[in-house]
Amino acid sequence: MKAKVRNVVVFALSAVVAAAATYYFLRPNEEAKIKAAFARVSETISKSENESIVVAATKAKDIKDLLAGEVEIWAPEQNVDATVASSEIANQVTAVRAMCTSLSVSFQNVRVESIDGDTAHATASVLMSGTGVEAFLSGRDTRAIEAKLRKSPDDGKWRFSSVSVE
Repeated sequence: MKAKVRNVVVFALSAVVAAAATYYFLRPNEEAKIKAAFARVSETISKSENESIVVAATKAKDIKDLLAGEVEIWAPEQNVDATVASSEIANQVTAVRAMCTSLSVSFQNVRVESIDGDTAHATASVLMSGTGVEAFLSGRDTRAIEAKLRKSPDDGKWRFSSVSVE
């Protein structure tokens, strides 16, 4: 009888250790979550030619969730150096998306430079291309960016709080 109890205890402890090890090694680390934030921006801002009104409305709502309350933007080529409310940025991005027939935004070479508590610094190259956007983009454009992200204490999501376009 003692052998059966011991086997059950050993089995239960092994299962707990295996579950804990699986969680530890498979849970997304902070760097992966930050890179996922860049992927969410790409998915949310990009627009296919046959995008439905329902999808466009959903994306318009989702844009604000990618950003911290206020975002510092620095883009010297466009003479922009400002702190802008996330709702205003969401409105501007929605307007640009509406002007576009198609829009593709992708981030390449995303590097998380540092993570200090709830603040992270990252760099990437952003490749934009689209149609119907001649006013600000003709064909394709690639720019280097530096971004600061803040981790929300409410939901643990990383949101953009500063973007510098070089």
